[in-house]
Amino acid sequence: MMKTNSIAIGKIKYQSKAGSFFKSISPFNNKKDIPTRLFIIKNLLAYLLCNIGGMVIGTAIVVLIHYPLGKDPLKGEAFEGYAGLLFTMLNYFLPSLFVMFYWRVIGKKKLSEMYVKRGVYYFIGCFVGGVLVTLCAGLILLTGAVKVSGLTSHPDYLAIALNGGVWAFQSFHEEILCRGLAFSCLKDKLGVPAAFALSTAAFTIPHLSSMKGAGVVVTAAGIVNLMLISAIFTLIMLLTESLWAACGAHFLWNFFLGNIFGLTVSGAVSESPALISAESVGRNVLNGGIFGIEASIITTMVLAACTAVLFFAWRKKNMEKATVSA
Repeated sequence: MMKTNSIAIGKIKYQSKAGSFFKSISPFNNKKDIPTRLFIIKNLLAYLLCNIGGMVIGTAIVVLIHYPLGKDPLKGEAFEGYAGLLFTMLNYFLPSLFVMFYWRVIGKKKLSEMYVKRGVYYFIGCFVGGVLVTLCAGLILLTGAVKVSGLTSHPDYLAIALNGGVWAFQSFHEEILCRGLAFSCLKDKLGVPAAFALSTAAFTIPHLSSMKGAGVVVTAAGIVNLMLISAIFTLIMLLTESLWAACGAHFLWNFFLGNIFGLTVSGAVSESPALISAESVGRNVLNGGIFGIEASIITTMVLAACTAVLFFAWRKKNMEKATVSA
């Protein structure tokens, strides 16, 4: 009888521990006073929920909208051209809304706590992103690793503008996931370095599949550059205290690369129109091979210099804050 009671008590304790564990790591649990490893797991699950859940719900809504408009996506029917670009924007915007819904309703936090504030800094971010990508492309052009044929004859300006809208929503989606959600959730408990490392991993890993077949050196340069650009976006956000600044830099980097210079963006060959007709000459570490100039060692040097400047500016800002507080 005693043995039976001991087994029963043991089962109850095990079930209680298991229940406590799953409750602690639930992305619907708002408690912060949990062990660090459980806190990391919980926020990883929250990231996956917002990323995958947002895409599933967003895609489902976009698919359903097609039916009243006379299209059946399950039969391969979809809008193309200008209308297709508008639906692509919606396909990025809806998952972004899901992230904000999770943050506000489930996380019970203000959007300002994930740096969604000070919208005017979007334009400062655009300036930084535009200067960076132009500098990288210009220096690579001087090496002969990229050649320009000239301006595109009769470019479709409306298509270029709509592609700009797609890049704007795409960059906002990535930024609100990686820096808005992942970084902001982790920084208070784990500190900025750990939050940066984990949010950078969330930003970098999805891009790795595009480097397949690029070669060891180009792949290594591409990974380093992804980490550097992630650092730049994070530092811009911290310096301005605005996620919009990171979104602006991310947006104009992609838009200039794909629709102004007509070059590959993160390994994806763009079929959309561009103002300039340019192409890589061969595949090498100067032009980043199949991944594009984002895997160029010249880009590495430019991004490393920018990261250093922004880091020291951020450190100086923190030191000044500490002096004022003291």
